[in-house]
Amino acid sequence: MPRARPAAHRHPPPAVSVLHHEPGLIVVDKPAGLVTEPTRDPLRPSVLSVVRAQLQRPADAVLAVPHRLDRDTSGVLLLALEPAMLATLNEAFAARTVHKSYLAVVHGVPTSTSGTWESFLGQVGRDQRRVRWGAVRSGGKKAITHYEVRARHADHSLVECRPQTGRTHQLRVHLSEAGHPIVGDEMYGAPAGEHATVGRHLLHAWKLSIPSAADPRTFEAPIPAAFDLGGATR
Repeated sequence: MPRARPAAHRHPPPAVSVLHHEPGLIVVDKPAGLVTEPTRDPLRPSVLSVVRAQLQRPADAVLAVPHRLDRDTSGVLLLALEPAMLATLNEAFAARTVHKSYLAVVHGVPTSTSGTWESFLGQVGRDQRRVRWGAVRSGGKKAITHYEVRARHADHSLVECRPQTGRTHQLRVHLSEAGHPIVGDEMYGAPAGEHATVGRHLLHAWKLSIPSAADPRTFEAPIPAAFDLGGATR
């Protein structure tokens, strides 16, 4: 008997909102639950496949990502529409001249309203088939995250994170190892069953600024309702 396909493959993928569009670049608000790039499963939708269909862009036309967001992470994502733009963005990310700001709803209330987390991150294990990352004493890559508490409500906080480096799962690890795992992020310390209740982990790529001598620009994605703890953001 043929194996039934997962329910995610039987429902249409969510639409991807366009924040900005110019000849060489499109900026989108990635929805949570959608992977950034195609996987080995040809039936699994991705940001690239959905945007290509929305734009009616031919299969041989350039549509590439210079950076990625985890499946559950929502927010600003850049897509290059031509090789020159992709090369420019790749260089900017490699040089760390792109500035990013994330919002996370976390468990607990940090004792300091702002600060910096620094560690060396490396692989520390696996959760099912996924690699887990964490602070290591040797062999890791330096990770730096600046943070600021934006709001508090009961036993949760809204924290703005500004990564200075771009390591895999950096923000998720730093928040977890600080004692404040992201709500819904069971891989890094959230309570069992919380992901099913919330439907995602609450991490949002809020703002992204790209360098340009003539026209530096900042793109911002609307803050999802689940991130409203009653405090102001700016």
